[in-house]
Amino acid sequence: MATERSVGPALEVYLTDRDADARVRIRTAAVLLFARQGYAATTIRDLARAINMTNAGIYHHVSSKEALLADLMRAGHRGLIDSADRVLDHALRPVDRLALLISSLTAIHAMNPMLTRVMDGELRSLTPGSAAHDEIIALRDAYEDRWRAALDDGVSAGAFRIADRRLTRLALMSMCTGTSEWYRPDGDSTLEQVCAEFVAIGLAAVRAPAQSVAACDFSLLPAFPWEPPNV
Repeated sequence: MATERSVGPALEVYLTDRDADARVRIRTAAVLLFARQGYAATTIRDLARAINMTNAGIYHHVSSKEALLADLMRAGHRGLIDSADRVLDHALRPVDRLALLISSLTAIHAMNPMLTRVMDGELRSLTPGSAAHDEIIALRDAYEDRWRAALDDGVSAGAFRIADRRLTRLALMSMCTGTSEWYRPDGDSTLEQVCAEFVAIGLAAVRAPAQSVAACDFSLLPAFPWEPPNV
């Protein structure tokens, strides 16, 4: 299928034939195009061509391009929150909570690189002051509250020594989210090895004593049906 903005033959076949659910196909194409060329540069026509659908067919399932972006970001941030709560369940020590937060955020970005690039980079594309913009900010802040609490509790318990908690949190989270840009399943390190190394770096950053910590169960992490395949 020839298009002005080709997504690649293998992905075009996947997007067109992968599922009878048009909503899933639209969202998969949106994640792919928003991540590759940016939200602003992607048109409804691009989405329609990617899945062999008319513009009217797209609008039958989504009210606008911005509403589609908000829907993707909403689902992604809720997935972060829900998975954080699952992996933190029964983790009482701040050191375990921080280790689990580092591993889960790292793994989610590594396993869903395109969706997480959209989540992390396209908040600016939502209309400032809109209900969707405010909702996504609230969801982002709710997720980051899990990190704030783990760091605060670690300092209060004497388990962590941190000069600036905000800068430490931002640095650790940036380390984790960066895997969406460089991690490859066929690379030199497995995802488990990357997570373990990042946990070690994170615990060193908060000056926690060397110790065994809880490992993240990847089966508790969200599975997003619209993350494009690595083809």
